[in-house]
Amino acid sequence: MLCYYLIKKRRQIALNNLHIAFGNHLTNSQRTEICKASFINVGKTCIEFLRFPKLNTENIWDEVTVEGAENLHTALAGGKGAIVFLPHFGNWELLSLVYGALIPDRAKAIAFPLKNVPLNTYIWRHREQMSLKLIPRKRAIRETLHALKKNKAVGFFADQNAGPEGVFVNFLGKSASAARGPVTLALKTGAPLIFSLSIRQPDDRHRVYISPPIHPDPSDNFERDVEIYTTQMLNHLEAYIHKYPEQWLWLHNRWKTQPPL
Repeated sequence: MLCYYLIKKRRQIALNNLHIAFGNHLTNSQRTEICKASFINVGKTCIEFLRFPKLNTENIWDEVTVEGAENLHTALAGGKGAIVFLPHFGNWELLSLVYGALIPDRAKAIAFPLKNVPLNTYIWRHREQMSLKLIPRKRAIRETLHALKKNKAVGFFADQNAGPEGVFVNFLGKSASAARGPVTLALKTGAPLIFSLSIRQPDDRHRVYISPPIHPDPSDNFERDVEIYTTQMLNHLEAYIHKYPEQWLWLHNRWKTQPPL
């Protein structure tokens, strides 16, 4: 809660995002309460992240339940790997451990290395402690293709602003730039798409949801296909945001990039 009051810039971004997403459907007071709760969720996620070294492939299930684990195995049964669309929702950091425990040595995720090398080493060690391996963003395409050929699952945190090079789709009622990488790779490789997220429970345990695999069917309009399936992934996220609005990362400037006029 302290960060809500101290980090004015992020607080204002979060409140602006909530206004874009919900407009007059919520009062100023309701948007403020969601904003505060979102900051609290981020704080809890950071504290839980520090406790990751205490978790292992056995005791993690004391804190986490998984809905749809069979969907992940069904996707991988096709032999083309799987691309997992992940949002910054609930305790999103926990997903690296969950997937590493569910499919040992068969899970990877794209990550942005931090400029602070000691801090980056510390964070990456926590994320990789249960067999999941991180792929640096600059090597994402090459290493993802290699992983899919080996029938592995590759996670993309793809809910944030993707800049001018992204695909523009409607998200929570306003045009937003979304990462085109996950759907592009699925269309080109035949790997199925999965939507997955972690939902914080009232007792601060976690429920990880894994959707049934979606098999993109390419048409003769590739850009349109990217837009359609990216929208489909974000529609999943929208449903969870409406159900648990305090659990999404509102303090990111999601609608910063708009389509050219």
